[in-house]
Amino acid sequence: MAVCPSVRADLVYFAKGAEAQVPVTIEGTSVRIDIPGQTFEFLKDDFREIVSGHWPEREWKSREAAALAGGAEARAAAAWWALENGLTPQAESMLKSAHQVDPTQQPTARMVAVLALLAKPCSDPDLDPLLRALGGASEVARGPHIVLVHQQSAEEAAERVDLLERVITTYYLLFAAQGIDLPVPARRLPSAFFAEHKDYLEFLRSQNLETFRSTRGYFHPTLNAVVAYDARSSGSLKQSREPLAARQRELATWKSTLERLPSGRRLLLQLRGEPPRTMSRAQAQKYLEELQRDLSRRELLLELDRRSIDLGTAAHEMVHQLVAVSGLAPHHDDFPLWLHEGLAAQFEVIRGGRWAGIGRAHDLRLPDWRAISHRTSLTLLIEDHGFGRGYQRDSYAQAWALVYYLRKEQPQQFLTFLDLLRAPDAAAPHSKNHFSSAFCRAFGDNLEEIQKGWHLYLDSLKTPLDEERKQEYR
Repeated sequence: MAVCPSVRADLVYFAKGAEAQVPVTIEGTSVRIDIPGQTFEFLKDDFREIVSGHWPEREWKSREAAALAGGAEARAAAAWWALENGLTPQAESMLKSAHQVDPTQQPTARMVAVLALLAKPCSDPDLDPLLRALGGASEVARGPHIVLVHQQSAEEAAERVDLLERVITTYYLLFAAQGIDLPVPARRLPSAFFAEHKDYLEFLRSQNLETFRSTRGYFHPTLNAVVAYDARSSGSLKQSREPLAARQRELATWKSTLERLPSGRRLLLQLRGEPPRTMSRAQAQKYLEELQRDLSRRELLLELDRRSIDLGTAAHEMVHQLVAVSGLAPHHDDFPLWLHEGLAAQFEVIRGGRWAGIGRAHDLRLPDWRAISHRTSLTLLIEDHGFGRGYQRDSYAQAWALVYYLRKEQPQQFLTFLDLLRAPDAAAPHSKNHFSSAFCRAFGDNLEEIQKGWHLYLDSLKTPLDEERKQEYR
């Protein structure tokens, strides 16, 4: 008997609403979606459309083979692609391979030199001040450059450490590629992850930081530590979890009732939110399976949201910590707030529950950008208008959008801007607003034209889910 090969695809559009970019395996009429630690089963009819491609881990083998068949330039290009897509270990390996072929090639040589520095062992910092500040029971997990004080399972802690290690390596490789040499940490960077939102709020209160109550995470410069909390413990995620758990219990009860139903009898099903239905055993079983798959859809989407929030926050705050520790901004006030937040937001992208690197449009920030009714003018934004203590969604979306545009479309000018902020020319007269002056020196003083180009670029930007609706499996 011949076995049909599985079809693998990665952009899914559910028939009952919502969409996701996730690794998918299709075998016959069955659809399996895998995210870290969980598997969800569906039928093809549960989807309006499923589009193949767009999953970097699956693309890597062919890219790797093609690069290894080429020279140093092909390998360096493949390494950069891996780095931009969150495949940090693969990028490291390919960079070393490119360097072996041509040790003089730049920026590969600089990037490999940074990898050698990052490979040196780190010691732990003094954790006592952080442990005292946190209070309560906690565990400790470690990576080469991270020490995480946490209140989660060992598996969740290990995943968080792995993500933070990828962010650290990508951060240093990104700036090494641009010719900015930054000192690597000699001690592990401390991070803390509360299980409960209320404990995070209490920590902020104890540190006189209550103006940051609206944040999901915070880099504490005095403790040199990132502090965050589990998104499942508050807000919409907490409110959504109980109805799903209640539905799961309700379905389990009816499945048990169905199993005990005498042969030939019909069953009156009464579920919350659904009209009463009298059905045969086969009809009831099919109906309950449909409800179970819809529940799985909702659980999958909720878990993807949770991972985007928790892991995205971890990456964001990690970059704030790295900017301070590495000396990218010798003093915090050397960078405007929009640059601090916009740069950190470049590292936030989570797709399919996994860190997605620094190369693609942001699935959360881009919709936020589109939803802004009155965008701040570039003149006001570069003067930090709209920024203060605490989180402001529109301001953060605009900061992400501006830094993304400058990185992608004007990379040399962006590098000049960083250089001006990091080591300003002492002989040059300082304007009232140094940030505006540095911006105009780097990008030009026609801010209206720059804003026009920025807005046009962002308005044309699309995520993979926006772009691809080509193949339908029904």
